[in-house]
Amino acid sequence: MRPWSIFMENVVAALVLLALLATGFPSASPIIFLIGIPIVVVGAGLGAKFVQRRNR
Repeated sequence: MRPWSIFMENVVAALVLLALLATGFPSASPIIFLIGIPIVVVGAGLGAKFVQRRNR
């Protein structure tokens, strides 16, 4: 598989896991999203940079 497709699958899996956690714990859902979304976004940005450097 190409590195970009593996990277995108991992990001989608992280978002699905975040959604499952939020539905599993409805009382803590806002806190889960408040903390989880920035972590996923920063991780996706760093991962994209890593994949970009690896392809050079």
